[in-house]
Amino acid sequence: MRIASTSRHHPLHEQRRQTNIPLGAQRFLAAFEGIEGGFAIGTSIVVALSVGGLSNRLLLITAIVSIVVNGFNTASVKYSSEHYLDELDGREKKSALTQYFIPALIEFVSYFAISFVSVVPLIVLHNTVLAVSISVVITLVILFLAGFLRAYMLQMPRWRDAWETTLLGLGIILVGLVSGYIVHSL
Repeated sequence: MRIASTSRHHPLHEQRRQTNIPLGAQRFLAAFEGIEGGFAIGTSIVVALSVGGLSNRLLLITAIVSIVVNGFNTASVKYSSEHYLDELDGREKKSALTQYFIPALIEFVSYFAISFVSVVPLIVLHNTVLAVSISVVITLVILFLAGFLRAYMLQMPRWRDAWETTLLGLGIILVGLVSGYIVHSL
């Protein structure tokens, strides 16, 4: 039987309480999942769509719609996976609103807010190549800082987590780039 990582019966529960995580572990990690996933995926969408030679306006609109839809999907997965795992473990929480919905909402809001940063260069600059390049650089810098900050707050290896977060984000962006080239070549 699997014990949910957020359960007080999980072996790491005592260690988590000692780290004094802001907002509680579940909400804190939901915020960081939204930031990291949203930023990398938002930028990946922008990169993929820019390969197709879309106009700046159409690229911006399509990117925003994709970000909103993907953010909602991510929050839905967060809600259902936590809820269903607790049901399977026989530890379903009495208050679905506070235990499942609020972390999912936090993930959606942080996902959308940080993803919006990835489209700001498209709003400000008319040169699409320059705007996309700046978006990628900003994304990688913020992912590095987010990984470092999360590791610092959780008392984990800071540089390793910062580089892991950055490299995973870069991987997501490269998947967007390759996908854009494949779709554009069809």
